[in-house]
Formats: sequence, C-alpha cells, structure tokens
Amino acid sequence: MIKRSIAFALCSAAALVPGAAAATPRSRTCTRGLTTVRFDPGALLPLPLHDPLTPAVRAVLRLERTSTRPGGIYALLATGDRQRGPEARYACGARVWRRTVVVYLSDRAMLPSQSGYERVFFVGRVASGYRVWQVVH
Repeated sequence: MIKRSIAFALCSAAALVPGAAAATPRSRTCTRGLTTVRFDPGALLPLPLHDPLTPAVRAVLRLERTSTRPGGIYALLATGDRQRGPEARYACGARVWRRTVVVYLSDRAMLPSQSGYERVFFVGRVASGYRVWQVVH
C-alpha cells in the first residue's frame, strides 16, 4: 500500500510540472532503433571539411548545466566512431550518419557512478549553427 501511495504521489507531482509529461519528439528520418530525438536530423547540413568538432563540443556545453562539472570531453565524426557511429547509421541512415558528430562528455559530478559518468550526444549542423539532435546516453 505504501509503494502504491509513493508511486501515485510521484505521478501526481509530475502531472503538476508543466511539460513533464510532454511527448518526446519522434523522428521521421530515424525509423529504426531509438527514435526519440531533440529534433529531426533529416535537415542536417553537410559537415565542413575544416574542424566540425569544436563547434559540436560547444553545442553540447551550451546544452549542459555547469553543475554537472564536465570533465573530459571529446568528439569524433560518426563515420570514424566505431562505438556509437554505427548506432547513428543504423537508426537514421547513411546520410545523417555522414553529417553527425558524436560527442562524449564525462560528468565529474556523477562519480563514482560508472553508468552516469559518461554521456553521449549526437550533434549536427543546421542553418542556425550546430545543435544536439539526440542525447544517446
């Protein structure tokens, strides 16, 4: 009975917070795998040949709160990332994959939790600049 009361209280509190129960956007482009995205990556522009990694990292840092105390951060083109790059290609296709940067962020505030320590983002270039299109982990 107590567990049910706690669960009800949590659900009720979430219902009172504006936007807490809002539907997460789905992608028309990403039809396989995890399709919950921040925006549909179908409109991503090609990455420039000269340093697409620095603006992608800046986009992630704009999104993150400073209270997480980001430690290490590094970025790879999805085409060269053997760990998460194939995930972007499988879910969203080769076109989006070629236009994606994978950014890894280590949160010192989450230590010693191993699973919460590293966060992964897919970032792409749109007309207004670089934006995170999916928080992967």
